[in-house]
This record gives sequence, C-alpha cells and structure tokens, in this order.
Amino acid sequence: MSIHRLKRQLIVAICLSAGPAVAADWGPWPLQSGSPFVAAGYKHDDGGALIVMCDKKEKVISLALQETRADWTPGTTMKFMTRTDDGTQLNDDVGFVIDKTHLVLKEPSTWHLYAMGKATATFAVGTGTYARVFPVANLKRATEPVLAACGDHW
Repeated sequence: MSIHRLKRQLIVAICLSAGPAVAADWGPWPLQSGSPFVAAGYKHDDGGALIVMCDKKEKVISLALQETRADWTPGTTMKFMTRTDDGTQLNDDVGFVIDKTHLVLKEPSTWHLYAMGKATATFAVGTGTYARVFPVANLKRATEPVLAACGDHW
C-alpha cells in the first residue's frame, strides 16, 4: 500500500470519525461506512486520543495518536514511545506524521499494544515532546474486536 493511500485512509478513519461516544472510556471508534478499518480508542476531554486500528484488507494493526496540542510537520517521522506502570518501556519505534496533530505507528504497534495490556492501571504514550496517560480499564475488552479482525487476540 502506498504511503499516500495509507495517509488518506488513516485521515478518514481518525480525523473525520471521532465522536462524543468514545470520550471517557475505551470503546469502539466510529468509522465511516465502508472503511477498511476496525477501530477502538480512548478520547480525552480535550480531544487527544489513542486509537487502535486493524486494516482488514492488509491485516495490520496500527496505533494512532491524536495530540491536539501538537503542530507536527506532515510527512515527517518521529519517535513513538510507550511506558506502562509496570516499568515496561518501548521507545525505539518511529511513527509517521499524517497531519499536524496525528501520528501513526504501523508495524511495531503490536508490541506497544502488548505492553499496554500488561499495565496494571495506566500507561503513557508519546513522542518525547508530548505524552498522554491512558487507563487500562476496558482496554482489552474494547480492542478484542480490532485484534480479531486482524487474526489476533489477547
């Protein structure tokens, strides 16, 4: 899949679909009809969010960080980090900036998701400049359909 096509699909999946139903808890992420993605996410009150997505056609799980405070340069890459309250830290992976407030981590995202699932109460994701803390409660239940769509499970 070309970067341009991936970028277009991810922008549609993330930017145009966030609704109030996903605020304050992990749950299904609303997508436009016909989207090739299945997604679940958590949205903070200020609009910052973490979305776990499965591209059903490519069978790839991705993570998307929506950071409302950011002003990133589209098309660039930056470090993507996850740190859990059990001490696990992953910080050597690179995400792709799709617009000024959205970063996507594609291939290594399953390791980050695995670490998030091992946390006892919270985990943080970020770029070094921006970080967000997310609760673990309901993460596994909400993301199980996403994992299943890509042939995976907890």
